[in-house]
Amino acid sequence: MTSLPKAHGILPLTQAKTTETAWHRLLVVISKPDFVATVVFCTIGLLTMLNLMLRFPDFGAIIEQYNQL
Repeated sequence: MTSLPKAHGILPLTQAKTTETAWHRLLVVISKPDFVATVVFCTIGLLTMLNLMLRFPDFGAIIEQYNQL
């Protein structure tokens, strides 16, 4: 058992040969509707959180007061 069996038809993993293929892969991932929907959902959540943080800067102190009662 000195040699390992060879897999036929399986190519070895290699880096992208050109930057063009890397850009095409990136564009394919970005253009998927699921990815776009996830980015939009996360952006809406982030903007809502920042809006609430700026409108109520002492919200943590208010919660602390309620917890002491």
